[in-house]
Amino acid sequence: MKRTICLLLALVLCVFCAACAAKPYAPAGAASGNAALDEAVLAVLQERCGAKATEEENLAAVYDFVCNDITYRAGTTDTSGGFTDELTETLALEILQKRKGNCDAQAALMAVLLRRMGYEAEIVQGTFVRAGDDTPVDHAWVYAVVGGSGCYFDPLYGSHFAENPRDYCMASAELLRQTHQWDE
Repeated sequence: MKRTICLLLALVLCVFCAACAAKPYAPAGAASGNAALDEAVLAVLQERCGAKATEEENLAAVYDFVCNDITYRAGTTDTSGGFTDELTETLALEILQKRKGNCDAQAALMAVLLRRMGYEAEIVQGTFVRAGDDTPVDHAWVYAVVGGSGCYFDPLYGSHFAENPRDYCMASAELLRQTHQWDE
């Protein structure tokens, strides 16, 4: 009798624990169709985002991943044809594999992660100026619609030039205009 009660209690405990266990983050956006990219993106999102986290917490976690886990590597990308889906996906997969890339690749990765999370996101091309230097530098970052409003993500600028990197996570156009120029 005691053994039966213990087994029943153990079964109830197992069912309760399974119901309470943290569920993996399930992104709301569609996969790209590129199997290697989709697998890598899902791995990042499930590692960094929480099913019970707020929207802002998950966006900040993805932004922090690009800021902190991706190393800047100078280089040029031929974006004369714009950021097509093919170019964006190629850059995003490459940077996920190498963990290094220029601003174009970092913007591509940020856009792909945001899209997989279910947000509208596009890459913005423009320039920025460094403090104390008026020379514009070609640059790329991301515009996304979050909660019905537009905002900007610039992990490269945030991590290398800003006093507070998170200022460039869901940044306003007003903030970006202080250092960035683009055709709005």
